[in-house]
This record gives sequence, C-alpha cells and structure tokens, in this order.
Amino acid sequence: MTSERGIALIMVILLTAFLSALGMGLLLALFMDRLASGNMASSVAMLYAADAAIELAARDLSQEPDWDSVLSGARRSSFTDGLADGVRHIPGGGAIDLTALTNVLNCGRVTNCTTAQMNANSRERPWGANNPRWRLYAFGPMDQFTQFAQPVASYLAVWVADDGREEDGDPLADAVEEGDSGHGIVRVHAEAFGIAGSRRAIEAELVRACRGGGVGACLPGIRVQSWQELRQPIP
Repeated sequence: MTSERGIALIMVILLTAFLSALGMGLLLALFMDRLASGNMASSVAMLYAADAAIELAARDLSQEPDWDSVLSGARRSSFTDGLADGVRHIPGGGAIDLTALTNVLNCGRVTNCTTAQMNANSRERPWGANNPRWRLYAFGPMDQFTQFAQPVASYLAVWVADDGREEDGDPLADAVEEGDSGHGIVRVHAEAFGIAGSRRAIEAELVRACRGGGVGACLPGIRVQSWQELRQPIP
C-alpha cells in the first residue's frame, strides 16, 4: 500500500510539473506575440515618422527660390532645434550625434571627411567628384510640431544633397541649365530615431515643379520622383 501511495505521489508531481511547464510555455508564447506585435507597430510608426520628415522638408524646399543655398548648407528648414551638429537626445531615451551621422553619409566614417574621401568611388557613391555632399537641412524632436496629433517619440533628421547624376563637378550647386541632367532635382535622406536604438530611413528624389523656362517661372511645388525605404542607412 505504501509503495502504491508513493507511485501515486510521483505521478501527481510529474503531472503538476508538466501542467506548470505547459502553462509557462503558453504565457511565454502570449508575451512574445504581444512583444512582436508591439515592435511591428512601433516599426511602422517610425517609418511613417521618417516619411513625415520628408514631407516637412519638401514643404520648405518648395519655398526656396535657390536650391544652391540649400546644397551649400547656407539655408536650412524652418524645422531645426539649434546648430546642425553635435549630440541630440532622443525622446524616450538615447542620443545621436548629428555630426557623426552626417560624416557617415558623406564618406562612411564618423570622423570628418576629406575631399578625397567624399570623391572616392564606391557601390553607394559611384559618381566621383559628383558624389552627394549631404547637408543637414531639417532636424528636431517630432513632438516639436503641433500639427501632429499623436507624434511618435522620436528624433527626426533630414539631409539634402545634389543629384549624383549631374556631371558639372559641383555637388554644392544645382545644374544651371534647365535641360541639363539633374537640373531642379535634389536627393533627400530622412531618418527617424527612436528608443532602444530603433531607426528607420527613407531616401527620395524631389523635383521642383516648374511651368517653363525663365527667371521666376518655377511654381512653389515639389514632385516626388522616387521613394525607397532603406533597411540600413546607406551613405
């Protein structure tokens, strides 16, 4: 009788352990599913934030009478939070270095870029002396804009550069003649930086909407010629 009770006790213990493990497994699966859903929602929200940054930059670019001043870094968007360099804190935690991010775009390194490094041919920058010279144009916390009803806790940054297909050898100025390749076209690189190192990037080509040749003939408008999400930031 004692041995039977011992076997029954062991069976009860084993069954209890099995049910406990099964319950823990179900709880873990539920937690991971909710975590994955939350991460997906956050990722999508960050992508929308980066796209919103492009829209903000396009709005200001459409009002610029001369894109040369933008490409040279002399003029910036109305959306800024100080000088276009240094460390910024991300809403919700973390920080980014605007200077290092600009250098990475221009030559693939966090330190200051030389002219030779920016002119070097690579898979991402194959245009030599016409390689883009990225200039920080718009930057600041997303909640700085009151028009967003539910801003994502993120820091937005938008860089502008000349179209690399131009052949004038001057990446700090737009092509002069209307018929020249790349005239009235700029590249825009936007990133949204969130908590825990999350970030999403979009790159687009913007074309100035014009009604014909002649001084002052360009209407205040922008057309998006191309748009792509970058899974990894590309210089």
